[in-house]
Amino acid sequence: MFKYPKILFHLLHLTFILSTFGQPKGYTLKVDDSDLDRSSKAPVQSYSQILDYSTPAVVAVTTQQVVRRLYPGSNNPIEDLLRRYYGLPRQGQARIEEEKVPAGIGSGVIVSPQGHVVTNAHVITDPRTGELMEEVIVQMSEQKKYPAEIIGFDHTTDIAVLKIESDDELPFATLANSDLLRVGDVVFAVGNPLGIGMTVTMGIVSATRKSELGILRKEGAYENFIQTDASINRGNSGGALLDAKGRLIGINTAIISQTGANIGIGLAIPVNMVRRALTDYMEEGKIRRGFLGVSLQTDVNDNGPVVGSVVNGSAADKAGFLPDDKIIKVGEKLVQSVNQARVAISQTVPGSKIPVEVFRDGNYITLYVILGSMSEELTPIPGIELAPLTSQNRKIYQIPDTVRGVLVTGSTGEIETFKKGVVLVEINGAQILKTDDVSENLYSGINRFYVWYRGKYRFLAYRVP
Repeated sequence: MFKYPKILFHLLHLTFILSTFGQPKGYTLKVDDSDLDRSSKAPVQSYSQILDYSTPAVVAVTTQQVVRRLYPGSNNPIEDLLRRYYGLPRQGQARIEEEKVPAGIGSGVIVSPQGHVVTNAHVITDPRTGELMEEVIVQMSEQKKYPAEIIGFDHTTDIAVLKIESDDELPFATLANSDLLRVGDVVFAVGNPLGIGMTVTMGIVSATRKSELGILRKEGAYENFIQTDASINRGNSGGALLDAKGRLIGINTAIISQTGANIGIGLAIPVNMVRRALTDYMEEGKIRRGFLGVSLQTDVNDNGPVVGSVVNGSAADKAGFLPDDKIIKVGEKLVQSVNQARVAISQTVPGSKIPVEVFRDGNYITLYVILGSMSEELTPIPGIELAPLTSQNRKIYQIPDTVRGVLVTGSTGEIETFKKGVVLVEINGAQILKTDDVSENLYSGINRFYVWYRGKYRFLAYRVP
């Protein structure tokens, strides 16, 4: 019998381990980056084979909430019946019982053989408070149900990642490249509309990169939708938008309608954005967003993004950005609005070196910038120096002992709102007692501050880029 050398044996053993257990982070994505073949002239007679392969990965996502009900009297149901209908005197103490009641229904898509499911954040959270529901259930098309673990959710993109465990082999979707989509491409919306079960509707891509629609209704939201006329209804949220090859191209999210019924304007989150969120949650446990370090404003002539100010010491400052620079391209993407620029920057991995084309003084200039991290730059507020309140600081700035918060000791940018001596008391309604509280309660976009300055309290708003 032929015997391998010892080192070759160890290499083969290592190969077996890697192939058996997959990627180090415990998830596998199937990605097909190829473009569609748009040259065919013959009409397609049926998409049934493609959909038979793809649709089993689409699931129903239901939520339950624990409701606490107050019942008078004892725990004896016969006594409760007699008291209710025959006037039996009340005896014993009132009791509180917890019950799980259905709270919402939507859709989701399995994207890995390990059971990772993507859906919308609004499907698994309370619409009034934004807080997570008590229980999330994933139901397959063959009626099998699985309790879902919530890996992460993000209201600013409306993306959520779940995880289910199953002894059975799970179907999962192949991910396409949504940057290759073109208006007129055939798409299918697959989901669980109105709770009636898996349903497929067909349409085309009506538009791409739709933004600033106010759909997400969240300060600092990143809107970047695929628009389609494929019918999307209540319950389709979180379901799949498939292309003509049956690949996942987007996650259905919302409709625009004055009546609440579908009128042919449906919106889906591009799968490239979903893929970034999934990868971030699995590898880092949080969303990673690139940070440039500028405030952006709209060019009054053509709605393009223009630099308003540059944060001192930021990635933009180091790369040579100046106020009034008009941003034309971020990486390879043309940007035609403030929101498109924000999306392009946020979807780039922190630490990446990318070219940014700007128009300055009649010339096109390319600046090369190494993006910072949004989460790192927000500790503390970009351009603001913070310090805890100490007895020495109180004496210097004449701050009474009754004032509690974090002190502004300097501003490194063109920021007049936060002068030296300002005390941050609350941010977005949350009490601020230490510098860590600042980063925990800030988000991208307009933030509401409650501050103390020279004997007076007041509210102010400040946009974090």
